[in-house]
Amino acid sequence: MNKNSNARNKRVLNLRQQKRHDVLEVTLRESTERVRRFRAITGFVARTVLLVSIVGGVWFGGKEALRRFLWENPDYFVHLDDLHFQSNGTLTREQAITASGIVEGENIFKVDLAATRSALEKLPQVESAEVQRLLPNRLNISITERRPVAWVTAKPDDDPTIAENSFLIDMSATVMRARTILPQYYHMPIISGVETGNLVPGQRVNTFEMQSALELVRLDSDSTRFQVRNIDLAKGYCLVVTDQKRAHITFGLDHLAAQLARLNRLLDVIEPTGKEIQTVNLLVERNVPVTFYDFDSEHAAPKDENNPPKPDPKDGKPKFAPPAIQNKPGPALPGQKPSPTPLQKKQGRAPGRSPSPSPSPSIKKHFELNP
Repeated sequence: MNKNSNARNKRVLNLRQQKRHDVLEVTLRESTERVRRFRAITGFVARTVLLVSIVGGVWFGGKEALRRFLWENPDYFVHLDDLHFQSNGTLTREQAITASGIVEGENIFKVDLAATRSALEKLPQVESAEVQRLLPNRLNISITERRPVAWVTAKPDDDPTIAENSFLIDMSATVMRARTILPQYYHMPIISGVETGNLVPGQRVNTFEMQSALELVRLDSDSTRFQVRNIDLAKGYCLVVTDQKRAHITFGLDHLAAQLARLNRLLDVIEPTGKEIQTVNLLVERNVPVTFYDFDSEHAAPKDENNPPKPDPKDGKPKFAPPAIQNKPGPALPGQKPSPTPLQKKQGRAPGRSPSPSPSPSIKKHFELNP
């Protein structure tokens, strides 16, 4: 009983109170406390000044060292003669250096590689650029130029190699000026019927007609039997294509692969006949209308013996005898029929009869293919 009462009456102290209970409290003098504080402040200020001095000395010393041994060191100056340039197109080394903004004698560490690359890629014929820094003073520039696939002109009969309003265009529909005419450019197809005054080098042509024309050029790139020479976009709703044999084929703006398949089937049927196509309309899916060239009527022009060709002024002699001498009949004797003229003999008719009417020309019919 007493044991429990003693435990209940015992004073319970926390940890902080127990620590303070064990410390001897002694009153310090004011002068001693002032000296202690002064020493603490003085030490803190001294350490701070020392740290700032060390940092400042390192900063100024490093800056001076960089200035002497890096920024103003001639070993790190860029020499344009040592600049390595590589391109897969017609862009020259001088044109690339001028566009990049690199200056002779500039420190190689001051050349902003990202800005230089961006400046080169702003050129219309440049697709991508890569700039590398090689210490101590060498720069490498690698250019990938756009690969043109066709010419763009306003009219079908314009010569794109000499016309001022002609452009080159690649598969991404980006137009560019031709700085140098390469031999392969002469054989590229021409896309005409375009408002070339609205075209800006380096920008894309985002019309559906142009996209269809470029898709047709891509599909026809490996073909040997059908080669695109001109694509006219003037109508807007279709592509009028002229091939290497002067045939005019009308394509729709979509489903070009299916239309080319119909054209190949049509060529398979026509090639054994030896005929040459004049026009084809592939907008029609069934019973494709086709016309052919009639070379017999074009080359076999009728000879007019009453109006013979004029003599050549170079030799002064007529190539053929005058018709009056050729067709003049001899005098007829009494009781004798007049002799026929050479013209009458050639036409197979007796003298004095009117010439028989010429047969009517044949009528060409459309060739129809049932796919």
